[in-house]
Amino acid sequence: MKFSLLLQNTRELWKEWELRLLILLSLFLQLTLATKGNKRKSISSTWIQFVVWTMYLSAESVATVTLGVLSNRLANIKETKGTFDPQSKITAFWASFLLLHLGGPDTITAFALADNELWLRQLARLCVQVGLACYIYYMALSGSTLSLIAKGMILVGFIKYAEKTLCLYWASKDHLQDSMRSLPNFGPIYPRKMEQYVLKKEEGYQVRFDEVREFSAPEGLSVNGQASDDDRTLVKAYKLFKMFKLVFMGLILNSGDLVASNRIFMDLGMDSVTAFTITEIELGFMYDVLFTKAQLLNCAWSIIRWGTSLSVPCAVLVLFSLQDKKDYPKVDICITFLLVSVTILLEVYSLLLALSSDWANCWRLEKSKRSTISSAIIFLRFFPIKRWRNSVAQFSLLRFSTSKGNRIFRKCPWLARLVKKLEKYFYVGQKEFGNNVKDWIFSLMREKVRDLEQARRSKSLLDSIKLGASEVLKKSNCIDLIWSVDVEFDQSILIWHIATELCYYKDRGSDKISEDILSFKMSKLVSRYMLYLLVFHPSLLPTGMGVFQYEDTLVDAQKYLEDKQAVLSKKEGRILLVIKRAKRLFKKEAHPHTDGYGCNKEHKSRESLDLCKVCHLLLKVSTHRDLPAWKMRGEKSMSVLFDACYLASQLTEVPRKWDVIGNVWAIILMSAAYQSKGYEHCESLSRGGELLSHVWLLMAHFGIALPEQTPGAIRITQLIVN
Repeated sequence: MKFSLLLQNTRELWKEWELRLLILLSLFLQLTLATKGNKRKSISSTWIQFVVWTMYLSAESVATVTLGVLSNRLANIKETKGTFDPQSKITAFWASFLLLHLGGPDTITAFALADNELWLRQLARLCVQVGLACYIYYMALSGSTLSLIAKGMILVGFIKYAEKTLCLYWASKDHLQDSMRSLPNFGPIYPRKMEQYVLKKEEGYQVRFDEVREFSAPEGLSVNGQASDDDRTLVKAYKLFKMFKLVFMGLILNSGDLVASNRIFMDLGMDSVTAFTITEIELGFMYDVLFTKAQLLNCAWSIIRWGTSLSVPCAVLVLFSLQDKKDYPKVDICITFLLVSVTILLEVYSLLLALSSDWANCWRLEKSKRSTISSAIIFLRFFPIKRWRNSVAQFSLLRFSTSKGNRIFRKCPWLARLVKKLEKYFYVGQKEFGNNVKDWIFSLMREKVRDLEQARRSKSLLDSIKLGASEVLKKSNCIDLIWSVDVEFDQSILIWHIATELCYYKDRGSDKISEDILSFKMSKLVSRYMLYLLVFHPSLLPTGMGVFQYEDTLVDAQKYLEDKQAVLSKKEGRILLVIKRAKRLFKKEAHPHTDGYGCNKEHKSRESLDLCKVCHLLLKVSTHRDLPAWKMRGEKSMSVLFDACYLASQLTEVPRKWDVIGNVWAIILMSAAYQSKGYEHCESLSRGGELLSHVWLLMAHFGIALPEQTPGAIRITQLIVN
């Protein structure tokens, strides 16, 4: 009896508060999306991605469900009572705010590129939801004191929702390609020219041709000389973006623009920091085009839009405050004031973000004279500009091989596979992409560009880049190592990644690497980044069997370490081993080597210590040229673990090996960038950006990451008759 009474009271309480809780939840999701949605532009964090993804999916669903619950409740009231009480009318007024929530914040219109392709479905939803909001208005608010302010909020909600749908359409691949293509130019009519030619020949005239080679005029890249260095870089990046946004859609670039861009980046006055800053700004512009309302908010429409979206809610707030509210429940009055106030605050926040963006700064700098609007933009820049955080993802196969998750759930295969898929995300680290790394990549890229300019005359550009690693090894008298780069691209990444890890921990703490310290650190950074791409984002790399080779290599490494651990455990004794591990667990200082396996330098973490031990165990594996690992395993496994051990043993005999390793990784990075597709880099922008995208765009500016361009086409301009 008591339980049924409690259940009945709970049901009545939920019925009373259901709509209120749903509308507050929808408001909370909008606040979270507005503040967190733009963070993924600059932060490559799995946690941020998960939060934004959850909020993005929930926001539209919750608003749609709430609108359905509201319409259903009002229809039931009209059917049973015939009239609406004040509480029902004020809740009906909330429908206009739900329409506003469905439009979403300006900082995010799409979570992924696939959302842009579904713009037609969004258009259908727009028609349905606007129709439902209008139905609620005419059913419950027509002729009431709230009808005027409800009309205004429905108008604002419709504008926001229509803007989102339009931005999705503008960001769809087909529309972007159509908008970037120039209008068809058929040139002179060929049959008419041929008739003239044949007629003159028959009349006995001598006809010759006047031929010219056509070149496209490059777009002007000049910048106002009075601007600061940062402003000059911004304007230059914006002009380059307008030229190079075609390459993101796989379209061919104007040859004249390529020449102008190449001249800028090959200039000795161009330093690495400025070059990478330009690519950061360009990729930021592309992110705004694809995933926000920036295109719509940076045109003449924005004046009408901001005027409407700010003035109408302010007017609603004033009019609602002046109304007689004694018949409305106090809770509903507070919720209504909260909805209007937060709407105004979100619009002000969105306006300030827009004024603090690169788009507004470019508009200001392109104006020849300083105006009142330009001064206002400078005054209202409250927020820092969000750009790439200069961080590079890192993932180590050998470090992940020391994880215990798969061994714990070994008896449950499907659970072990699930844990394995999720566990690897916890082994992804981030390294700062400092200026020394930019100098290292930019200088090597410039050098390779000069070499490729000579090589492209005799062979295709792709072959020149692919053969670059072999050429580096030949120049360093390392012909015996060419086998490691003559394999499939993804297999080469795996082999060189493991070999670099082994060599890194072998030379860690050694005095011999003082001359090559930059290549020593950069090789490890690029090695772990390339493996991260291979494991987590293989679509950015050339198609191959890399994922399967990685899986087999990981299993091979884990099996080898288990066997070694079993042998070591027997030697040390299980009780002694448990005591040692317990001491290390609670030890807060540095972790030194105590068992003879590893380098002579202390480690900052337990994971680094374990990885160093693993590397030294693998370095002791006996390998021989006459018995390669691939012949021993046959077709049973695609593991390259011991091929990498053999490569590491060969590299130990190479003088100044870190210069060689660094140059090989530079070629691998450039080769991956050259073979990647522009549209794949668009997808990576929603994850905070990738180093590979910056290298790809930088190579495009150098003119070596694009389809082969014809420098000029020969055209007959006229027939000369003698």
